Amino acid sequence: MVDENNFLFGVNLVVLVVCGAFFLLIPRLTRKSYLFGVIIPAEYADCEEAMAMKRRYAGSCVVGVFVLLLVCVLQFALLRELTLLATLYLPLLLIPVWLAAFIPNRERALRLKRERGWRISGDLPNFADLNHSRGNVLELPWLWYVASFAFVVAGFVLIVVRYGELPDMVAGHLGPNFQPTYLVDKTWINALMMPLIGAGTLALLIMTAVFIQRAKLQIDPGAAGLSFAQHRVYRRRLGHSLGVLTLAIIMLITFTIFVFAFPDSDFMGAYVSWIVNVVIIVAIVQFIVVYVKTGQGGCKIVISPEEEAKFNAAGNRMGEGVKAGSKLDNDANWLLGMFYCNREDRACIVESRFGSDLGFNYARLPVKIGVVLLLVGIVVIYAWVTMKLGG
Repeated sequence: MVDENNFLFGVNLVVLVVCGAFFLLIPRLTRKSYLFGVIIPAEYADCEEAMAMKRRYAGSCVVGVFVLLLVCVLQFALLRELTLLATLYLPLLLIPVWLAAFIPNRERALRLKRERGWRISGDLPNFADLNHSRGNVLELPWLWYVASFAFVVAGFVLIVVRYGELPDMVAGHLGPNFQPTYLVDKTWINALMMPLIGAGTLALLIMTAVFIQRAKLQIDPGAAGLSFAQHRVYRRRLGHSLGVLTLAIIMLITFTIFVFAFPDSDFMGAYVSWIVNVVIIVAIVQFIVVYVKTGQGGCKIVISPEEEAKFNAAGNRMGEGVKAGSKLDNDANWLLGMFYCNREDRACIVESRFGSDLGFNYARLPVKIGVVLLLVGIVVIYAWVTMKLGG
């Protein structure tokens, strides 16, 4: 049997190391025309000053993550009983570590751009006013999500059917071996907690897939057809990869519900929990691999000349149809190089300027409402979990 504190300590170490490695990868995933959130001519992306910034950034990330790893080890050695709380809160410290590495280099990039007098000439197409720049939601690989939804429904049905057979005290939490770590009174809320978590997780992952499909992506005015083809492949690959990850996560939650619904079952063999965890790990790894290989907006995807030619006409028409107001050289609209605020841009979902992820246009009312609700939800969940653990 795996001790839960040992397991959580291992999870903490893996999270810190993986996030640290991802921090180091971000500059390689970002388009050459973005230098720490500042748009520059792509031909200067590898100049000595830019490379020096990337080295400083990498050094800051390594030092910051090393300090967090040291804190993690000391906590486990001296305050072992707080390992679960450390698993919740320690990874949050990765945010200030990343900010401390990113923000100073963004300021250096802005100074370098001013000193060199770099200008982005012309109105670069950035899909601001183009309906076809965003993927069609109907093109998402919905089969993965339909299968995941079926598992979510099965979890609810299983609990409803089995509720009368459950003992008076049911599992309040399952450890890494899918064994109860403590018991709670049997109530509908406690019994339906995992199915509700599954439904919420599925909704969140579907929203993420829709964001990827509908995000505004940058098009290269010198190779519009190539950009358009890369965007199509990018959305397709990420859609399937996220679909696989979604199904694996929902299957794990459903399996947990099964264990909860049949507490006396001997179904849990010696290797079943490991098999379930391996499935999740494989799903996460394949998503990371696809995410890294595609690059920002698909900029790392190799497109054959035949495919590029197929999209050239459509892509060039897009480039010619962009209005004069949609300029990319708008560093002032990016607070700290991370938060996009532009009232004139109708898009809610945009391509970030550092890494291959997506961001929001925080000047849009729906985004403001969504962000507030998300932050409130996170605070409430963390407060509830903390009080639960403290009690």
